[in-house]
Amino acid sequence: MPDERPVDLLRQRLRRLHTSAGLPKADSLREHAHRRGHRVGRSALAAVTGSSGGLRWATVEAFVDGCAGYAASRSRPIAAQELTMTAWRELYERAFPRQRGTTRDADRIRIGPVPRPAECHQPRVSARGIAARPGRWLLTGPGGAGKTQAAAHLAEELWRGREIDLLIWIPAVSQEQIISGYARAAATMGRPLAEVLADEDRRWLVVLDDVTDAVELDGLLPPPGGRTVITTRLPAAALQGREVPLDAFTRAEARDFLRTRLAAHPGLADDLDGVAADLGGLPLAVALAASLIVEEGLPCSGYRHRLAARGAGVHRDPDRAVAASLGLSVEAADRARPAGLATPLLALAAVLDPAGIPVPVLLARATREWLCLHAPITGPPDEGELRAALHCLHRLGLIVADDTTVTLHPLVRRLLVDDLSAAELAGAASAAADATLEVWPDPECDPGYAARLRAGTDALTAAGGDPVALHPVRARACHSRGTSGEPAAAASAASHLAADTARLLGPDHPRTLLARGNAARWRGESGDAAGAVTAYELLLGESARVFGAHHPNTWTCRSNLAYARGLAGDVAGAVAAFAGLLADCEALLGPDHPGTASARANLAHWRAVRT
Repeated sequence: MPDERPVDLLRQRLRRLHTSAGLPKADSLREHAHRRGHRVGRSALAAVTGSSGGLRWATVEAFVDGCAGYAASRSRPIAAQELTMTAWRELYERAFPRQRGTTRDADRIRIGPVPRPAECHQPRVSARGIAARPGRWLLTGPGGAGKTQAAAHLAEELWRGREIDLLIWIPAVSQEQIISGYARAAATMGRPLAEVLADEDRRWLVVLDDVTDAVELDGLLPPPGGRTVITTRLPAAALQGREVPLDAFTRAEARDFLRTRLAAHPGLADDLDGVAADLGGLPLAVALAASLIVEEGLPCSGYRHRLAARGAGVHRDPDRAVAASLGLSVEAADRARPAGLATPLLALAAVLDPAGIPVPVLLARATREWLCLHAPITGPPDEGELRAALHCLHRLGLIVADDTTVTLHPLVRRLLVDDLSAAELAGAASAAADATLEVWPDPECDPGYAARLRAGTDALTAAGGDPVALHPVRARACHSRGTSGEPAAAASAASHLAADTARLLGPDHPRTLLARGNAARWRGESGDAAGAVTAYELLLGESARVFGAHHPNTWTCRSNLAYARGLAGDVAGAVAAFAGLLADCEALLGPDHPGTASARANLAHWRAVRT
């Protein structure tokens, strides 16, 4: 029978849904589908019930959501099973088996490091519906509730199921991080990210992890048409999207987590419910407790005794629950050999980017020398001792570490930073800056490694404040951004560095003028040639006043200004400027000087452009 074929069965079910929804017309379907994040055209939706040809999954998905939205707007009840997207997906794949997994592996792209799942990760029931359809989703809740882990689980689930072929994960604590993440994605894709996300054939997920200020997202939200997940401690009203609140574990979730984590140590599981209750069921606090219980062979009752010594009723405050469990874990780590190394090592890690710290930074000579001054040890620890300390912190759940990268939970990082004085923060940030610059490769052969170094530089600059504001690692990070295909991010970072230099050293200081020159350069490289011309014109006058008209820095500024004029379209101005510069160079430096040769080559270039 024709109706028994999977493709006919799919068509029949879609027509039945259309009828149940009230027979909405194509314009209404498109309107409601767009409201739910789809970007499918009117004609494609109209063809679902009237055509016998093939169907794209994106069209079926938009049609089902369009029917659901239309019915809801008219208070027409539709059975839940008729709107279950996973069931529609299964039916579609039976009807069009060749469409399943048609995207080649080579065309599937992941950008940004997705956090690894925590040991014995417990999928949250409340987050499971996010996978069903496109849209903008807000995972909200207190710190330590498992928002990042839930988003990472969702991302990997969609990726393994081939529901998406583009996965972008961006730490989103600051606007600079978001802009840099978008720039990195555009560089990877080879075209503007907005164009990529607007492609109807591209199935994508963008995760903005740990948004702390809604203002940072102004103008930076991904467009409709795919899946966007935002994790945040902000109230949902501050953002735009469908909220999925994540709070503490339920009693059953906490018991299941602890039972699984302690499965190899049944003798320690003498009071699972008590531990969970004392910590308010907060996933991060419960996970830290489980790791310490396993590491020290401590029964749950013994852990509760230690916890009680830190004050009763910690379960009433999520931050206090995590702080209490964190404190117990750090104390345990400090007892491991070499004793006392854990606290300063965590302090150093806390001023870096929690989403990914390259292990070489934590093994650098600058790190070892700083630890020697801040840990009760007789000399700088060797690499073996540092790796052993990192492994201990990993076992205790204070960090997640492998051979290349260390990550920290954002709340753990915040609590560690809050426990440091301003002087301690500045000292740790200075050491981290020295270590980062020490291990920065030249040339940069691994884009991911360089990106983590740049993110770490941003983090330590924010944590350390003025004492590290002018550290050379910031200029290195600006250069790295520009040469790795992120000129706009380089221009922004260079502008901030120039402003800090002027504020701390004065507007006429040679380093200030150099920093302004770098900012103008990257402004031009980012496409704002006219803005670069204006910046160089102002800088040239001040360079001549501070250094003198014939100083090499002033001549460099003249050359850069002339080149920027050419890029801005003033080719005649560029030719005239380089002709004047060449005449001065020949007169004062001689015809064979490298500066003269450079001016001659630039003049020839712009003359060729003019003709």
